[in-house]
Amino acid sequence: MQSLDAVRLHTRGKPFNLRNVMQRIAPLVEQEALIFQEPSGQSCYGQIEKRQSKTYAQMCYLGCQDEVDPIYLTKVLEALVKKAGGWKSYGVLADLPEKSPLFDSFRKAGFCIWARQKVYLLDSGKEGKKGAAQGWRVWNSQDINEMTDIYKAVVPAATQMLEPLTRKSALGLVAYRGDGQLAAFTDLEYGPKGVWAQLVTDPQAELESLISTLPRSIPDLLGRPLYLCVRSYQPWLEDLVERLGFQEKGSYILLVKHLVLRTKLEQSALQKIFETGNVEGSLPITQIKHTFKLK
Repeated sequence: MQSLDAVRLHTRGKPFNLRNVMQRIAPLVEQEALIFQEPSGQSCYGQIEKRQSKTYAQMCYLGCQDEVDPIYLTKVLEALVKKAGGWKSYGVLADLPEKSPLFDSFRKAGFCIWARQKVYLLDSGKEGKKGAAQGWRVWNSQDINEMTDIYKAVVPAATQMLEPLTRKSALGLVAYRGDGQLAAFTDLEYGPKGVWAQLVTDPQAELESLISTLPRSIPDLLGRPLYLCVRSYQPWLEDLVERLGFQEKGSYILLVKHLVLRTKLEQSALQKIFETGNVEGSLPITQIKHTFKLK
């Protein structure tokens, strides 16, 4: 069985861990688990969930008994994707370990790669040698504008609908440079097995000091391991973390299957928007049309 949710795996353990199972028993979580019995008697199984606060569903796990034809795994995926369509999900996400034998099944089910990520175990015993330590503090509402500016500058525009500014599961941290500009912010998610930290950084910031002081800046770490997620759109951060010698704990390809189509706004609709003056700076020239493409 392969876990397909890297955050859940590192913070709550394996999919059938009791803490993991209990977290899914909530009134605001849609979930479905399916088993496909193939003619030879072997079976494939998987689970998907969607929280009401999310626009995308998340694959939880996928597995089978022994080795089976990938086509049967694809059938399970297609059935789970169809269920996500019934929840009016914009699409389905899955975190697949690099070189996983399941990749071919996902490809046949219409999934594509939108990013890659590496996960590192941060050790509070490792101290940076260069530069003064930059202080982290818990963010507040006054930091949102600066966080949004860095987020829009670093996270690719096509990725922003998949990668929110924050998961909103816990208050994160911010660190400012000496000139008063935001250097980085850290989104946090806590679990009994560990704490997940995801940084978005200004590439011009003094990052070695930031990373070395992060483990002892996390509120209520309480001896749990701290896992740092580094996405492929921040290669400068990955290079630094590896130079500092932190232990890599996983390398993933991030997959998505979109269930909506992007349709350009008609010219008349655009004209009305501009005439009323009701235009926000983040308004795209396309909007989501809820047209589900399911088999």
